[in-house]
Amino acid sequence: MRGWVAVAAATVLAVGGVTACGASDDPGKGGSGRSGASDGSGRKSGTDVTDSAEAEGSGLAAAMRDLSRVTSATGPVICWDDDDGKGEQVAAFDATFSKRVATYSEEPLLARLAEIAEEGDAERAFVRSLCGKPQYGKSAADLGVSPVSPDGRRVAVEVVTDEAGALTSSHVGWLDLTTGEFTDITEAAQKGGYSPETHSDGFPGFAPDGSLWFLRDEQVYYSADESGRLTRHPISKACHDERSGNDGFYRPVNSTAVTCPRLIHPSGKFAVSPGKIIDGIDSYDGFDLDLLAPHMDRLDDDTVFGDPTDQMIVRDGGDVRDCDPVAWINADDVLCEEASTFFTVRADASELGKKPDGPLAAEVKAEIAPETDNKILSVALSTDRQYLYIASKEVLDDGDIKLYRAGLTSPGRPEELGPLPQGVGDDFVLRGNFQTGDFQ
Repeated sequence: MRGWVAVAAATVLAVGGVTACGASDDPGKGGSGRSGASDGSGRKSGTDVTDSAEAEGSGLAAAMRDLSRVTSATGPVICWDDDDGKGEQVAAFDATFSKRVATYSEEPLLARLAEIAEEGDAERAFVRSLCGKPQYGKSAADLGVSPVSPDGRRVAVEVVTDEAGALTSSHVGWLDLTTGEFTDITEAAQKGGYSPETHSDGFPGFAPDGSLWFLRDEQVYYSADESGRLTRHPISKACHDERSGNDGFYRPVNSTAVTCPRLIHPSGKFAVSPGKIIDGIDSYDGFDLDLLAPHMDRLDDDTVFGDPTDQMIVRDGGDVRDCDPVAWINADDVLCEEASTFFTVRADASELGKKPDGPLAAEVKAEIAPETDNKILSVALSTDRQYLYIASKEVLDDGDIKLYRAGLTSPGRPEELGPLPQGVGDDFVLRGNFQTGDFQ
């Protein structure tokens, strides 16, 4: 394997991507759905799994234990879809991928998810991947809101109630792993009678405060507390370019939905997104600095001609570098990708919002990984933000996928850690660890 050599190569995704929990990661939305029987509160009894002992007998308690272990792991985490119908598989490793420290299989949840779908006369029920998925042709996978509650007791479930081609309708709720009980938040909001009210909800996930967030009718973000009480949330106008396709990845920041979750500054005040920067007669691939404060009520309210943003050109001595922002390393530094090169820049946003004349300038701080003739399949940050993990494969070779680790604070040539660990399928993604703020 030639490894890291200075030959340009396009960055591509792992073949097939990652599917979420035995089903399509993010089904399309549209129309109104039907639902199964409910007690009026949105709660469906399903099987007679009513206490922790019975839940453990069904495997839910073991799943809850394993989920807690992988989500609290400090080393790299890999998710992949099992080809034998066992759903998503997750493994957490030590810092060099030499030892597994925790594993999780979705298999114990699949039977209960199938029951939830059957009870609602629905097509299927699924849980979003623990690692998210790559977006917009990039190697960095956004997670957005977590599919697991902060206490590890509940998982967010989407129930596809009707599916016709690209049009689907769905319900959202949570499965309590201690009891096996499913709470259908959408069903509780439906109204009949003279003026019926139906909704199609999707993309559920938990915020740090334990509330379940979701997108209603493809337009509006809501959250539900554990009692089922709903709160409607404004939407940040930031990152409109990143929202192309609306794959449902977003993050709550100070009670506002922001749709570019990995690019939010640790302060929670602004985000960075790719942008075409015009400087005189020249055009560069730089990035926009978007304040999160300008809000809208519905996604349709957004236009590319919204509030102005500051723009930044990346300079490297006398040269200009293209920057596709991957994530914030800290409050000052952005990790950039250029073709298959990774580097950091110092982005001084102290003048953000003051309408400077012309673009701002960011200086290259450090080279993290040189250009390679390999395909970059997936990248992730270590939780302590000391390393960039890179999974890559030679373009013209059927050899193994190999893992590398590049230093972020002490840059040097990427260190080869070895091939994918045994048992990890080729249809995988690294958990990104891109979030730097604990936003409420």
